[in-house]
Amino acid sequence: MEEAKRWNVETRVHITGPAKEEEKHWYLSHCSAFAFPSIAEGFGLPVVEAMYYGKPLFLSSKTSLPEIGGSLATYFNDEFDPAGMQEESSNGMYRYEATNLESKLKERAVQFSWETAAEKYWRIYKSLLEK
Repeated sequence: MEEAKRWNVETRVHITGPAKEEEKHWYLSHCSAFAFPSIAEGFGLPVVEAMYYGKPLFLSSKTSLPEIGGSLATYFNDEFDPAGMQEESSNGMYRYEATNLESKLKERAVQFSWETAAEKYWRIYKSLLEK
């Protein structure tokens, strides 16, 4: 909140803390966009959840996030400078609205299911056992 105060946006920032599953789904279904500038992410399940709702994605280009968001996400510059992020956010929202990315994001989300992950792991394990 100190950073929000520094930029005079504290009335627009809400730190929710841990959210229950039903609250999380409410937030995802009602948000305008999903920003996840993580620089230390193992997989990025929250990004998949946001895609399920067809929300515009604003992500870090670090870790596995580009593999998840692919060409459908907007990526923040590596320096995370505020002016650049503001421009990237504006351009990303315009692209989202102009190209109707909502349905494409929803389609991409279903590629990341537990069943798909289990099938891919099974193939890897099976190939290792055959060697």
